[in-house]
Parts: sequence; structure tokens; C-alpha cells
Amino acid sequence: MMKLAFIDSLAVGGGLSRFSYMLCKSLLEFYPDFQIDYWVNGENLKRTPELLALKGNIRICEMDMHKPLPLWMRAANKAGMLTGKKIFPERNDILEIEQKIRDYDIAYFPSAHMMRRPNLNIPMVGTLHDFNWKYFFGTQTFSNAFISMMNTAIMEWMNGSVTVCSAEDVVNEARKLYPGAARYPEVIHIAPVVLHQEMSDERADRILEKLDIQYPYLLFPGNFLPHKNHLNLVSGFALLKEQFGYSDLKLLLSGVGSDKVKFGIAEKRGIRVVVQPSSQRDFDIRGMGYLPNESVDALIKKAKLMVSPSIYEAICTPGMDAWSFGTPTAISDIPPFREHEQVWGIRSAFFNPMDPANIAHVIHVYLQDYDRAKNDGETSRHNMGLYTWQMVAGKYVQAFQKAINEKAT
Repeated sequence: MMKLAFIDSLAVGGGLSRFSYMLCKSLLEFYPDFQIDYWVNGENLKRTPELLALKGNIRICEMDMHKPLPLWMRAANKAGMLTGKKIFPERNDILEIEQKIRDYDIAYFPSAHMMRRPNLNIPMVGTLHDFNWKYFFGTQTFSNAFISMMNTAIMEWMNGSVTVCSAEDVVNEARKLYPGAARYPEVIHIAPVVLHQEMSDERADRILEKLDIQYPYLLFPGNFLPHKNHLNLVSGFALLKEQFGYSDLKLLLSGVGSDKVKFGIAEKRGIRVVVQPSSQRDFDIRGMGYLPNESVDALIKKAKLMVSPSIYEAICTPGMDAWSFGTPTAISDIPPFREHEQVWGIRSAFFNPMDPANIAHVIHVYLQDYDRAKNDGETSRHNMGLYTWQMVAGKYVQAFQKAINEKAT
């Protein structure tokens, strides 16, 4: 029996949370001799409550570091501030990991690309999903202190552990950014992170009805972050409607922060906010915020098109989810997204994410030839279905064993 510490310690959401869930679920299903302790940030339990329903040799261990200090500790700290000294320091996630993750055969970190490498005496495997903190996309997302810390941590992860990524493009990025590394991540492509693959049309329709959606829509499930490129998508959507009509078509946005604009009208320079729409004719953009996984899957399943205008990603997770349902997609023409064609044989419309006019044109052409779009979606669904989470889990187990063997030598 292999005893695995699965350390989901960073507060994340969206595709990364769904990835961690699907990998853990697959390890439990296909490797029943594994004993998994799933160390989790409490925020991730809120966003992916499905973790609590996992069956098999698993123990859910909620970490302390996200919790506020007890009232008496906070009171002591407040009193101590009078002398300029905190009696009880704030919680530290790395320290907690180093104190608690000891008696295991292997420790796995699904978010190694965003955290320091702990000092553990057991083998470690970390997934390096991307390096977006190395880039500036028009507004500061990460502090200079974090960037400096991660610049050192990435080298420590790659040189001192077995690291994994989900695309050849990430390896190319690692080689470009860290030419002096002793080794680079191994590629393990992932399968779709849909949690409700078998959802019926009737169930999806009920969810949309509850969300008050009775209109055709494009969907972009992506957190409100600069590299997601919402502005160019909005500008492109405005041009689409201005030049080609589509009066009933809406653009739905989901993900953390997307409800900053609950209702709006697309304009070429941005979203004109609609404060209190009296009818569905008063808006063409709707920001829905972070939704439960089942709602996201229903939205993807029923979308006219799933769109992704990102300018920097490791993979197109929303696209993979759409293809698993047979939903047509229009996505950025960037290397990691093109990699999906080569690896799985998906079919999609591709646009220049920096050119709103091209975004509008590509979407219009695809909608006008919607039979082709639907056929592309079905072809993608079939081809994506050939790559399963059983295959992904098997490759991760090989990575775990490699780390164990290296530690033993």
C-alpha cells in the first residue's frame, strides 16, 4: 500500500480545483491500494464540496493555515502590539506542511507552480501548471516579493523534485525562463475536468432555468484576471453584434470576480454597466461569479459556443470541458491551445486574441456554419473520450514511483 499526502494547500478555484479533484478521484478508483490523506485549504472545500463525497481509502484533512487565530490568541496579539511584538505569529502554510507531512511514501503538490518548496524528508512530486506570474499583463497580479520568491522556488522544485506539467508548451517556457536548470518537467496531458459528465439535458435545462437563462449565449468560464483577456473578448462581442446582428445572443461570464459586472452592454472600449435591467433586452453581458461545479457544467453543455480569449495559459481547460460535452468552441490561437489539436485531434475555431475584429469575424463565420461547428464539437467529444483519467492517473503513479526510486538512491 502506498501512503500518499495530496497537498491542496493553496486557495484556488476553477480548473485547478477541478483538476485536483479529478486526479484524486481517479487515483482512488484505479489504485484502491493507495491510502490518500488529502490535506486541503478550507476555501477549496467550499468551492469543491464534492471532495467530501469521495469514496475509498481517503481521509480529508483540513489545514489550519487558512483559519483565523482563536479569539484569545488575537486578543493576546492585540495586547502585545502595545509593546511592538506579536505573541502568536500568523499561520504559515509551509511551516504547517513541514510539521505534519512526515510519515508518507510520497507527497504530491498540485499547485507547486505557486508555492515554495517545503523542506521534507520524503519524496515529492509537484505539478508546474504555468509561469504566468513571470509576466506583466497590464496590471499587477502578483507582488514583487512573490515573484522573487517563486523565481527561486521554481528552480528548487525542478532541481530537487520530480516535476510534472500538462503541455509541451510549459516545458518550452521552463527552458526559456530557466536555461540553467538541471532538468525540466515531464509532460502528463490531463483529461477533461468535468465533474458531471453524465448530466442529462433535462437536468441542465433545470439548472439554466434556475439561473434565469432563456436565451442563446456564448460562455467564457474564466476568473477576472488580466491574462484571461476579457476586454478584447468584450470588444469583439460588441463588433459581432454591431456588424452582424445577433440581437438575442448574450455573453455569459463565470469565474472568480466575474460578477463585478453583473449586467452590462458590450461596447468596443469595454462593458457599459447596467445597474437594474428591467428585461433581458436591457443587457447582452452577464457576469455570474463563481458558480458550483454542476452549474458550470450545465452552462458549458448548453452553450452555443464556449469561448476562451486567454493570451497565456498552459492548457484550455474550459475548452477540454466543452469538447467532452460536444460543445463547439472558439478559442485563442496560441501554442498551448493548438497543442490540443496535435495531442487529441480536437476541432475548434481559432482567433487572434489581440484583435477584436478577428474575434468577431471568426465567431460569426462559425455561427453561420453551425452544422460544421456542431460536427467539430462531436468529433472533439469522440477524440477527447479516447484519453481517460485512468491513463492520467497511471502516468502520475509512474511519476510518484520515480520520485520514490530517486530518493532511495
